[in-house]
Amino acid sequence: MKLILIIQILILNLLSVSYAEENIENQLNPILYHVKVIAISHNISSYRDFEENFTDDKYNDKAPIQIINNCILKDDITCEKFESDYKLDTFNEYKKILQGQSDLTIIDHLEWVQDSSIKANIKIKGGYDYSNEILDEVLTISDFDILSSGTISEYEGTVSIIKENFFQIHINIHERKRMKPTGFFATETLTSKNIVINQNIKLNKITYIDRDNFGFVVSIIKVNNI
Repeated sequence: MKLILIIQILILNLLSVSYAEENIENQLNPILYHVKVIAISHNISSYRDFEENFTDDKYNDKAPIQIINNCILKDDITCEKFESDYKLDTFNEYKKILQGQSDLTIIDHLEWVQDSSIKANIKIKGGYDYSNEILDEVLTISDFDILSSGTISEYEGTVSIIKENFFQIHINIHERKRMKPTGFFATETLTSKNIVINQNIKLNKITYIDRDNFGFVVSIIKVNNI
């Protein structure tokens, strides 16, 4: 399945190859970029293999902001309506393709516009919802510091874009999986593992970032004449 997904992305990339090549920004009229991210899970199981000495990673929120797709990030790290959002080439069609794959699940779909000087942590959250099982005490928690506010989701964290010599995506995500200890009457426990990804991204090209249980489809497009 991973191979099929990668082939699909390569096909969609045939006409879009470029590097982050702008080195001088016009301070009065900064260049804008359209960032598109789809997070997917390619492992339908919500279980983690049992590890006797497994240690939970505590949740760190990195001061995230929640956005409405295709807003524009401002200097005060708020995201306002982008007046030309209707002109943007979105990831909506890519999302439909991925939703049609029976062994894939969409974790989250995020899109926004920003200039390269802004550094903001965009909230990402989704996947399996453990909330009811926690409330019904079907699933226990050994360390409540693995939780944030709101629903108890399988994946939660932040994604941000910075530009140095190249564009780079920073992903800080917590993967929550249930673990069943040994013993017939043992109660399943919710566990958390923090995964950090830093990867260069080519401008105007779709990139797929793969990890054991999940992946990210990422694109950064220069906004021209909008």
